[in-house]
Amino acid sequence: MLRYFKIVKWRANKQLQQQQKNWQPHKIRLHERVKTVWFNLNTAQKLYLIALMVLLVFQSGWLCALITITALVIEFWPKFDKLWHSLAGKALILIFYASIANFVLANASGIVNDVTHVSATQFNYTHNFATLLYLPPWALGITLSTLLLFQLILPFYIIALLLLKPFGSERVKFISQSYSPLITATLRFFLSLVVLSALFTIIDGRDEETFLADIQSGYYFGQEMNNDSSVNKEKALIDLKEQLEKPDSSVDPEIKSLDTQIEGIAKATESTTLFLNTQGYFERSKRLIAFFAFNYEADGFSRCKKANNSKSIEINDYEIVEITPDNTMPYGYKFIVKACESPAFKAPN
Repeated sequence: MLRYFKIVKWRANKQLQQQQKNWQPHKIRLHERVKTVWFNLNTAQKLYLIALMVLLVFQSGWLCALITITALVIEFWPKFDKLWHSLAGKALILIFYASIANFVLANASGIVNDVTHVSATQFNYTHNFATLLYLPPWALGITLSTLLLFQLILPFYIIALLLLKPFGSERVKFISQSYSPLITATLRFFLSLVVLSALFTIIDGRDEETFLADIQSGYYFGQEMNNDSSVNKEKALIDLKEQLEKPDSSVDPEIKSLDTQIEGIAKATESTTLFLNTQGYFERSKRLIAFFAFNYEADGFSRCKKANNSKSIEINDYEIVEITPDNTMPYGYKFIVKACESPAFKAPN
């Protein structure tokens, strides 16, 4: 029986060696073919291929989108630069981005009005801040959408050139020097869809739980406070507050000031948590806009009567916008339009 198994093993090894020997020329030809194709690809095409492999093997949409954006910049920046150095191209680019800037200004005005409940003309600096927040996603989104539309048209353009070639047309323009332009255009179109999907993900706030958790774990004031639940934090703050409020003459007056500090830390922690729990770029931007209006544009002192913890913006001689921190409001601050009560304008009896 042992001799029989040795014979079977020897015959199996013999057949395996024979098959490897037969497949050796095919492996060499395949290796040479792959190497030839790889070296015929330009840098952008290699990045497209790497992005596709990352998407299929690692299933990482963000890494695929980042590589695709790099490839698009490498491929289209020379065309963009060439277009910019022509008079007609420079006018086209300026009109394109001026139109985007006009839409961003109008959109930022509406967002400021949605946050503050008054016209954006009363919050000039906040309007400018909102414009700076909304300009990058608008410009990037419209540019990528234009590139995506261009990718949709490009395969038909290539097919039209191929149909015209038998009639003596040699005008292949910028795609004539690329290897396999039709396959490249199809792959570029598919990867552009992946990039747009990733952009919409960050705008809509989907699948960001892990990202928010990482930010929260590194942002809070201490590891112990971060690990405790919100119930334990509240209980500890209440206990400490009750202890500080006890009539004990032996307590140092400096320790009593801890009550105010703890309340400030609790409010800051709550505001930070609400900001991090807000999903979507635009919703977080609205919180930042409200934060900017209260801390940088509003006045802490005013001729008009207001609450001690509030700030105000004067609309005219008779009206003000009073801004008060309030975490129960959608964006963390309460905006109230009220009549100006001052030495010149008394409150009605």
